[in-house]
Amino acid sequence: MSVIPFISLCIAVVFATLACKKRKEFSGKPYFHWFLYFHMTAVGLHQFEEYGFPGHFREAFVKVFGTPLAAMLVPPVTELEILNALVFTTLFGLLGWLGTRVIWIGFGLLFVNFGNGFFHLIQSVIHMSYVPGTVTGTLLYLPLAILATHFAVERGDIDRKRLLLAFGLGTAASFLPFIHVWLLHWIA
Repeated sequence: MSVIPFISLCIAVVFATLACKKRKEFSGKPYFHWFLYFHMTAVGLHQFEEYGFPGHFREAFVKVFGTPLAAMLVPPVTELEILNALVFTTLFGLLGWLGTRVIWIGFGLLFVNFGNGFFHLIQSVIHMSYVPGTVTGTLLYLPLAILATHFAVERGDIDRKRLLLAFGLGTAASFLPFIHVWLLHWIA
């Protein structure tokens, strides 16, 4: 196992610590907690599950497609680790921060990972085997999006149109990493 997944684990610990230290501020700044502290904790733990422990996400991802072509199209493990630990984490942090100001963007971000968690769960069921990321996707991503949505709707912080927009865009964006593999798989 490489050191890169431990970056994600450290990010999770930092944001979990921030959430704990700033828990008294929740009522005044709830979306900092939903879109930054809680979400970034979940992202870090999820990425560590995929690439650290138990790891082996790339192999499971390629197996989902079941063709040699998929193995050629999915980047090598180190590239995936760097992409997740550095690029996606930075992007999620920036979008989460923006989401604290433009709430539907924050929800779109939560729904990206809601779709990701749902994908992990469905693929584990379809293939009757564990897909790395299923535990955190199911126990963190799915409830986080549902609870944050319930909270925002109950407080009247987001209207139905913006919530639907966030759900549609976030869910669609959650499938972007798969589209090139699916398209080339069906063409070949």
